[in-house]
Amino acid sequence: MSSEATQKSEYTVEPFEATDVEAFLDLHGRIFDPDHDREWFAWKYADNPYVDHRPILVAKRDGDLVGARPFFALDVVVDGKRHLALQPGDTMVHPDHRRKGLFTRMTEAAIERYTDGEPSFFFNFPNGQSGPGYLKLGWRTVAEAATYYRIQHPSAVGLDGSGSALASLASSVAGPLLDGYNRFSNARLRGDSSVAVTRHRGVPPSLMAEIGGEPAPGGIHVARDEQFYAWRFDNPEWEYAAYVAEVRGDPVAGLVVGTSVGPGDTTTKVTDVAPLPPALDDRVLETLLGRVVADYADSDVLAAPAILPESTMRAAGFLRDDRPPLSLQANQTTHVVRSLTGDWTPEGVDLTDEDSWRLTFSEHDTS
Repeated sequence: MSSEATQKSEYTVEPFEATDVEAFLDLHGRIFDPDHDREWFAWKYADNPYVDHRPILVAKRDGDLVGARPFFALDVVVDGKRHLALQPGDTMVHPDHRRKGLFTRMTEAAIERYTDGEPSFFFNFPNGQSGPGYLKLGWRTVAEAATYYRIQHPSAVGLDGSGSALASLASSVAGPLLDGYNRFSNARLRGDSSVAVTRHRGVPPSLMAEIGGEPAPGGIHVARDEQFYAWRFDNPEWEYAAYVAEVRGDPVAGLVVGTSVGPGDTTTKVTDVAPLPPALDDRVLETLLGRVVADYADSDVLAAPAILPESTMRAAGFLRDDRPPLSLQANQTTHVVRSLTGDWTPEGVDLTDEDSWRLTFSEHDTS
């Protein structure tokens, strides 16, 4: 028996079982975040409303869990029709068992499990290190994934002065420049006096569904109904608030804003937007952003999805990370997709067409 065949025989790849939770969390804590607990696991995998099982493949050796290939399930609208989509995330292999082909074996097992089943496609956002592996397994590239950032403290872009005299000098220059740029942007955010903005602690599912429930024709995006808003923003790793804009007493737009919970830099994201552009009025968006920027002035960095109009975002002090100056510092990710049915144009929409995807951070498993 060859060494490769021997290695394969040492490991099994199988569906996740309820008894695997503790071993999964132990490995996740070693690889990613030791603070992720059963509450987080229940929210993301056990209580996910779109599947009737925990969509995870695991690798074991002698009965011990040494790898996992989880998927984040979402109901996605493609030109008005719902499709189940799965997003790979939290993929992990114990350091002692790497370079044994487990990533590939678990991914191939997932493809076999879900091909011609209910899920229509996989989609995700790998970095430059893992991206080529997906392409070898049948994924196709949609586009480089861009994000808007409003930097409010030099540490958010590695200019906090730690590490070298050059970094200290950069920090001394960058701090005043950032402060001046953000003050200038704040002054430009006048908003619209006819728009009233109300902040909700947490996310009101029925209200946000009322605002954002209409599908975008020809587009691909998450299904924004009450079930989605009630579950998606129950993530215990983030603290959420909703900002709702009203005109003459009628709700016309809303932003869901999430702030990371835990140590390190404080990141606040405009996680969801309703309705999606171009249905979202620019003046309403500017008014909403003005309130968010004021309320989260103490966050180190604010982030927002690239679907928002650049002119409005620049006015609010946000810059895209795929253009200078942020592109000089950013670690770019790539949006990729893989059909599970053999149909790359469901409902006549090309899954690899960048313009068809109407994405916010709601479709990302890490926000």
